[in-house]
Amino acid sequence: MRKPLNYRKHFYYILFFLAATFFGSCESDKPKGILSHEQMESVLTDIHVVDGSLIDKMMVPDTMFKYGNAQYMQTFKQHKIDSGDFKKSFKYYANKPDELFEIYDKITANLKVRVDSATKVREKRQKVELAQQMKENERIAKRAADSIARVNKAKADSLKKKAEKKKDAGKTKLRKKKNVIPRK
Repeated sequence: MRKPLNYRKHFYYILFFLAATFFGSCESDKPKGILSHEQMESVLTDIHVVDGSLIDKMMVPDTMFKYGNAQYMQTFKQHKIDSGDFKKSFKYYANKPDELFEIYDKITANLKVRVDSATKVREKRQKVELAQQMKENERIAKRAADSIARVNKAKADSLKKKAEKKKDAGKTKLRKKKNVIPRK
């Protein structure tokens, strides 16, 4: 004999399949116009670099418009997107924090690589500048030493000439004394 159908159980079966269908449809592909993970990572990396460059600017009410707007638009142009696509994509990823954290982990790694390479370039430039400065200091020290040596040589020569003059003057006096005939 057949058991009567339990309507409550039937209701839960329908609810389960509806929920599975609903959640399955939510996990579908991204909506149109959403940037991929790689694109979003690249754009956000460049945007954070622009943000970093704006830190040095004096903050007055229209600073962001004066300095930042053009740089942000240049970044969007470089990545061949517009600000609307970026905002739409950022909202999409903001609603999916796990994906956004993955993107930001990659962004952090990218920025660390950029900072490390910039640090290496700066250190190399500083070494070159230090070597040039040391070379310049050596050149200046050599010129100073040569100048001092010339001055000392000139002093020594003038003292030698004075001594020779005194010696010659002394000899002349002696000659004059010898040539002097005594008077009677």
